[in-house]
Amino acid sequence: MNLTRGGTVTDAGGAVVLRVDAPLLRLLRRFVLADAAGRPLLTVQRKAFSLLNGWEAFRGDSTDARDLLFTARRSPGFLVWTQVGVFLAPNTAGMACDLKMKCSYNNRSCDVYLGDSNTKIAQMRRQISAAGVLLGKYSYSVTVSPNVDYVFVAALVVMLHEIHRRERG
Repeated sequence: MNLTRGGTVTDAGGAVVLRVDAPLLRLLRRFVLADAAGRPLLTVQRKAFSLLNGWEAFRGDSTDARDLLFTARRSPGFLVWTQVGVFLAPNTAGMACDLKMKCSYNNRSCDVYLGDSNTKIAQMRRQISAAGVLLGKYSYSVTVSPNVDYVFVAALVVMLHEIHRRERG
């Protein structure tokens, strides 16, 4: 799977499987992931008043609490690499994460694990090109394990990109 911000998600054969609709105003921090036909599947938005760069994902184009699927928040204190905890909707206390993203922004890589285990369910690699750097458009190569929802992983990529973009200013 390949993902370009504000663009498309393609499978290994190059067929479009998702669109990432970004807001016209960057302040809104709301992204809708839609299927190739344009039907909204999942909405990702920055959590209001979040100090730890928290994000929420909702079913379809909703932002209603009853449609919450998962939340993600960056762990504080890491400078060279980022750790993001992902909490599925029933885990409202957020004491132990359901998934963990371990990312090295300098190495342009991120791995997604089940909870605190060593079981990797997805891998992301940011692709760098001269046009991407000049135009601010980045592409990600993503490998998703069997039986893992690629829409879920695409939402994590969008969240992670926005976390890093916000930290860079």
